[in-house]
Amino acid sequence: MRKGKNVLICALLALLLLGAAAAGWSEPQQETPAAAVDADPTGVEVTYWHQFTRHQQETMEGLVDEFNAANEWGIKVIAEFGGRYDDLYNKMITSIAAGNPPNLAAAYQNQAAGYQTSDALADIKPYMDDPEWGLGKAKADYFEGFLNQDMSAQFGGMMIGFPPNRSLEVLYYNQDWLKEMGFSGPPETWDDFYEMCKKATNEATGQYGYAIATGASNVYAQIISRGGEIARPDGSGYDYDTPEMADSMAFMKKLYDAGLGRKIAERYGEQNDFANWKVLFTIGSTAGLPFYAGSVAKGEQGPFAWSVAAIPHTTPKPVLDIYGASISMVKSTPEKQLASWLFLKWLTRPEQQARWVEATNYFPVRKSTVASLGDYMAKNPNYKVAFDLLQNSIAKAEPPFAGYDEVRDIVEAGFNKILDGADIAATLRDIEDEANRVHLEAAP
Repeated sequence: MRKGKNVLICALLALLLLGAAAAGWSEPQQETPAAAVDADPTGVEVTYWHQFTRHQQETMEGLVDEFNAANEWGIKVIAEFGGRYDDLYNKMITSIAAGNPPNLAAAYQNQAAGYQTSDALADIKPYMDDPEWGLGKAKADYFEGFLNQDMSAQFGGMMIGFPPNRSLEVLYYNQDWLKEMGFSGPPETWDDFYEMCKKATNEATGQYGYAIATGASNVYAQIISRGGEIARPDGSGYDYDTPEMADSMAFMKKLYDAGLGRKIAERYGEQNDFANWKVLFTIGSTAGLPFYAGSVAKGEQGPFAWSVAAIPHTTPKPVLDIYGASISMVKSTPEKQLASWLFLKWLTRPEQQARWVEATNYFPVRKSTVASLGDYMAKNPNYKVAFDLLQNSIAKAEPPFAGYDEVRDIVEAGFNKILDGADIAATLRDIEDEANRVHLEAAP
């Protein structure tokens, strides 16, 4: 039987904790909410591990420098690149076990849940709601759904992260190509999508309809677009052996077998094919908008009209996958935790949010940020289209369960097996069984 990542992680944690105990280290105790009120953050230094590179890293570290120079308490935040998501996760697991984690770390909700299985995180909700240090009336300015994503049912409603931004899974489409084929706009239903892919596919020219992404977020987006869900309402596990999942896989298999869809062969290959009029549709994150724009500008065909739309759906209103890494607060001392919170609160002020949007193309977490984005939206109309989708769709999030990283790998492998000829019903049963085995192993 294949051993899951979480089994290995637990073993590593046990070994490192034993070593840390032998060295005299003891786990810091989380303070009660009142400790946040009584703590003095003056002159405190905290470390923040982030996942950003290049321009995003420069912008984030510039914001950190501005906070350090201007905050009234003399708090100093040390921002360090901790690695991309998987590397950062593994580094955090090791550092938690060794007793030397940072004070703040980027984490998807399921990753944060993994940290909390070791009781490593501080609950952010008491800080957010604190009468002196909290958000106060400004809380109403935050998108409620974004804040709720970090409330973990696995840990009694504990807030295991705080959102600096979010992204949406959307359909990218070539407007000029659709118009050339006689279509007035992007597909609203999966049947429309199939017909457009069929008309666009031309073996002689190497053109095809859809670049098939097999990742778990893409699968989730397809399931919720048909009114389904994968997380059991009581948090006890996953349901992948469902009519909505079966319909999604059967549709993609039909598209693939007909030559209307092709697997993405290399990283970002779909962006190049899109820019060169090889593929009509792709599905991906709104965070990719600047990269698509850059690819189109340099494409073989020259610039053309393109945009984003809701993923095809059978539901009355589009249902779209909203996601993004939050920032988790690690247990330490009352002073360091309060200082960490004050930085998070500052980072999500509208003025900082506007700068972050312009640097990253992420969605802001505060509604009032939009007032500062008029010029940006005018220069980036596809971003405005995407933001309007956020306002006019039902947004759902993937499960924030510990162990979901491994479940994602299981789902992607199963999707590829189905495209390569595996029986759909049997594969879905296997995916569900494996996913729930992981869920049981990773449970707190």
